[in-house]
Amino acid sequence: MILLSFVNLKMSKDISIYCDGAYSSLRDKGGWAFVVLENGIKIYSKFYFKNNTTNNRMEIQSCIEACSWAIQQSYSEITIYSDSMYLIGTMTKGWKKNKNHDLWILMDQISKKLKINFEHVKGHAGNVYNELCDALANQGSHLEIDENG
Repeated sequence: MILLSFVNLKMSKDISIYCDGAYSSLRDKGGWAFVVLENGIKIYSKFYFKNNTTNNRMEIQSCIEACSWAIQQSYSEITIYSDSMYLIGTMTKGWKKNKNHDLWILMDQISKKLKINFEHVKGHAGNVYNELCDALANQGSHLEIDENG
C-alpha cells in the first residue's frame, strides 16, 4: 500500500510581492499598489486610493493590503519588496513608530499571522516589478471614484 501525503501546495511556492505607495499633493490623494509573483511569474496585482493621506501611509497601506491578500490566499510565507526605507527599516531594524500608529498596529497584527521577509529595492532603478507597482500606485492616486462606494 502506498501512502501519499498532501501538503498545502501554496506553502511550498515562492511568493514575492512588490509594494508601493504614491501621493499627489495637488490632489491630496494617495495611491497604493502591490504586484504578486508566484515562482517568478506575475499572477495578481491590485491598486486603489485614499484621500487625505501621506506617501508614508500609502507605503504601509500597500504592505497591509498585500499581506492581507496573502493571508486570504492561505500563504504562510512571503517576501515583500519595497523601495520604502520607512517601511523596511521599521519592520526589520526596529525604527520607532512615531507616526501612523493605526497602520503600524494593523501591520503588527498581520505579521503575527504570516512569515514576512522584507527586502529593500532601489526605487526608479529599472526593476520591472517595482516600476510596475510604482505606476499602479500613481494610477491609484488619480482615481476619481467615491472612496466609500
